[in-house]
Order: sequence, then C-alpha cells, then structure tokens
Amino acid sequence: MGLSKLNIFVSATDDPCGVDSRTWYITIYNCDGSVLEWCGRRYVVLKAPCGHLEVDVPPGCYYIKAVWGFTTIIPNQVYRVNHFTDAAIVCACCDSHTCVKLFNPSVHRCGYIYVKALQDMAARDDLAPDIVRNAAAVVDAVTAQAGEPARLFEMGHEEEIAELVARQEKEDDN
Repeated sequence: MGLSKLNIFVSATDDPCGVDSRTWYITIYNCDGSVLEWCGRRYVVLKAPCGHLEVDVPPGCYYIKAVWGFTTIIPNQVYRVNHFTDAAIVCACCDSHTCVKLFNPSVHRCGYIYVKALQDMAARDDLAPDIVRNAAAVVDAVTAQAGEPARLFEMGHEEEIAELVARQEKEDDN
C-alpha cells in the first residue's frame, strides 16, 4: 500500500488564490468525525508555518480544517478573520500527491452564513423570529465595526442566487 502525500495550504483572508503567511494548525478527520490516527500518530493541530503543511496519510477520504489559534489578540492589531477555516474534503489515493486549499473567510462571510441559517430555522418555525432578529442585529453590528470585507463572494449577488433557486424549484415542481 502506497501512502498519499497531502499538500495543505490555507488561503489568505477572503482570498482563495493567496496563501496566508501566519502559522496555522491543521487537523485531519476521518469520515466518521474522529481525528485520523495512524501508525502511532494523531493528526490533530499539525503546525503549518506560512499556511502550508505537507503530510503523508494512508489512502482514504478525509475532512480537513485549520485553526490559527486561541491566543489573546494584541490590542489595536486588527484580525478580520475567524479562528477556523472552511473545511475541505479530500480523497487521498495510493501513491498520489494531492493539493488542498482551505478557505480562510472573513468575519463577514461567516456572519452572513450564520444569519442565513437562523433565518431558515425561523422560516421552518424551529426558532422564534425575535431571536433571529436579535442575533442578526448583533452580527450586523460586529461586521459593521469590522469594516468592509475584501471580497463579497455570495454576499455580492444574494438576490440573483435567491431568484435562480426559486426559478429552479418552480421548474422542478412542474
């Protein structure tokens, strides 16, 4: 059995083409949500200086995330990112080299996704609308104080996405 070499990179904030220069800590999970353990090694919080880690793993399918730390932020030093990256799912094959890029979102994008999830719960009557309004107000205040995001991605064309999804759902019903 040949190992698979993973080259894992962490993007710069809101920049899927860039690579972040800080040290990140990467964890590789099995499909069942447990941390990969193999040959006496636990693949948890593996140090990735300059946003890069190269690691050998046995063939398999993995869920990968990174965190940049939980240390106190230095006053007046601006961090407009979350502690965690988005996840990547990778199939690592025998005797292969695979590159993985973890997206490092700004606080804006995660706040947007969080509020959307709460709004969906309220629409299904799983959550009281006043709780959603209060949570959205807090997220809006935080993101307003953080300034403008570097890139909008899905936040920049929300109406178009909503219209297209509604149109496709309507076509599926016919």
